[in-house]
Amino acid sequence: MYKRFENKVAIVTGAASGIGRATAVRFAEEGAKLSICDVNMEGLQETERLVLEKGAECLVSRVDVRSWDEVQACVNRTLERFGTIDILVNNAGTGQFVPFVMIDDDEYNRVMDINVRGIFYFSKAVLPIMMDKDYGKIVNVTSIMGEVAGQGQSIYNASKGAAKMMTQGIAVDCSGYNINVNAVAPGMVLTGLTKNMLGDPDQAQYFLERIPKRRIGEPEDIAAAILFLCSDEASYIHGATLHVDGGMMCTRM
Repeated sequence: MYKRFENKVAIVTGAASGIGRATAVRFAEEGAKLSICDVNMEGLQETERLVLEKGAECLVSRVDVRSWDEVQACVNRTLERFGTIDILVNNAGTGQFVPFVMIDDDEYNRVMDINVRGIFYFSKAVLPIMMDKDYGKIVNVTSIMGEVAGQGQSIYNASKGAAKMMTQGIAVDCSGYNINVNAVAPGMVLTGLTKNMLGDPDQAQYFLERIPKRRIGEPEDIAAAILFLCSDEASYIHGATLHVDGGMMCTRM
């Protein structure tokens, strides 16, 4: 495999499973050094095993992305281990399936803090490093649900819309540097957040009928798009949101 990221250092958040794990493994295959974090240490250790199998170096940290101190500690540990940071993938996220009138403050804060504050904290922590060396790649994992509403997902919709606009805002503020900031917006992907829903044959069929490619996405589909945006091949893509959804947005816009 072509080593597009040889000697590059990449932080991947939410790396214990799903899209985060697939992204970390792909980076390892292409020569990157990995700093992976999550709150799920058991899953994170499995990701570490898969990364090490690819022959890559790997640093593991338990991080709650809602905590500035934990985020900063992870970034400092990454610098101590690898000396620099080239790539940040803000993948950590959570779902929400509660009708709007039933949402309380705790649920609102949980969704917004993980899905938005996490991007804010990690990006704020790594950008001075990237700006100082005039090089960096940041990819935020948003969702097509940041652009179209879903039933019982109002705060999730709001959080992903905020993540998309934060991506654009950071991109504008970084325009004077050799730093690319973009987002990937997955459609329906088989992950821990969707496993139960897609395990219902009727629900799975519902989505298959609405996806032009006629299949549910896999974490590896999203990982491939993330790695492209982190590569130098995408050096003129900036502030963009790439839909990776099998064509779902074509039928909903």
